[in-house]
Amino acid sequence: MNIFRPDYLVDDIFSLPLTALKEKGVTNILFDVDNTIVPYNSHDLSEEAIGWFHETTAKGFHLCLLSNNSAQRVAPVAARLGIDFVARAQKPLQNGAKRAMKLFAAPKEQIALVGDQLLTDTACGNIAGFTTIVVKPLNPNELWITKWHRNYEKILYRLMGIKR
Repeated sequence: MNIFRPDYLVDDIFSLPLTALKEKGVTNILFDVDNTIVPYNSHDLSEEAIGWFHETTAKGFHLCLLSNNSAQRVAPVAARLGIDFVARAQKPLQNGAKRAMKLFAAPKEQIALVGDQLLTDTACGNIAGFTTIVVKPLNPNELWITKWHRNYEKILYRLMGIKR
């Protein structure tokens, strides 16, 4: 198994294959925060995103944020969306993924992880046995370590034969 290969590549959260996920038995979705649902270092959730989260919950999905960031950073975003969160997840390590599984009280086969980074989000999800989905980053403004990771991601995409 290539731990960096996502199951799905989409442009943004609005493009998630919700029907395909439901058919696969996935009813729980974890979301990275920075550059996945809000621009890096911002709390600016669009009304469209807030509406999408509410509609997706109404469709029977259980949603949760899974972030390497602090609770102070993640809690306001989760509160605006009305969902749970796991902060200081330490992705790609499994501590946060395990905490999220407990929150969902669901087996790994029923969980998807959505994020913008192969080295943290996709690796974490694949190691945990979740369905993994990569979105394009919302903003090129990123933490220095993330910019460094992006160079490796370019190589990984090329090696996997994925055009991004």
